[in-house]
Amino acid sequence: MYRTVLAFPLLPGKSDTDARRIADRFRQQPAEYAESARRLGVTLERAYLQQTPMGNAVVAYLESDGDFASVTKALLDSDLPIDRFFVETMRELHGVDLTKPAGPPPETIGAWTDPAATTRGRGMAFFAPMLPDKADAGKAFINDAFHRDDMTRTRRNLGENLEVVTAISTPQGDLAAVYIEGTDPFAANARFAASDDPFDVWFRGELTTLFPPEIDFGKPVPGVTEIFDSAQLEA
Repeated sequence: MYRTVLAFPLLPGKSDTDARRIADRFRQQPAEYAESARRLGVTLERAYLQQTPMGNAVVAYLESDGDFASVTKALLDSDLPIDRFFVETMRELHGVDLTKPAGPPPETIGAWTDPAATTRGRGMAFFAPMLPDKADAGKAFINDAFHRDDMTRTRRNLGENLEVVTAISTPQGDLAAVYIEGTDPFAANARFAASDDPFDVWFRGELTTLFPPEIDFGKPVPGVTEIFDSAQLEA
């Protein structure tokens, strides 16, 4: 299974209503969405609207049978109207032309899962711009942190069962996109921000070396709203 978190800032002048256009189409046509997901090999898709001082964005989380490149190729080869709508709307709302990759594909640099978890939880996803030339340091940090025993201990205490980080290279700079899942990921994010556990304190301290000072992980990530969950279409 491939896990990928993607961030798509809205173009200037596009509204939050615009940001929900793709999610609304998916919900309105669940049968066609299900056929698209089957063809693309997408087994779970969740999307979130994130409001930031830099502008608003849609942050999506995908679980798929193939990697991002294979999912994109299948999407571009598709003759389904819902897939053509997706490609066209991505260009219109986000300035993303999937037919012309603008750089290297997104790279998932960490995926922690609780081996004891037997059920799925709710999700939350967000993104943040990284400081210049910090991509390699960020990958090293996530690789270290996600393989420590304290990662499992603290995330269980927060009520999480999954945490995924994807590095995204853009012409404007590097981004980190994060997905967390659990009983209540929004509450878990708030507890993490306030935690005095030594591992969480260390984790937040490392983040200050990777992100601009205005991004404060000592506070809950604000302005995130769920706009789509493919699992709900199956209920």
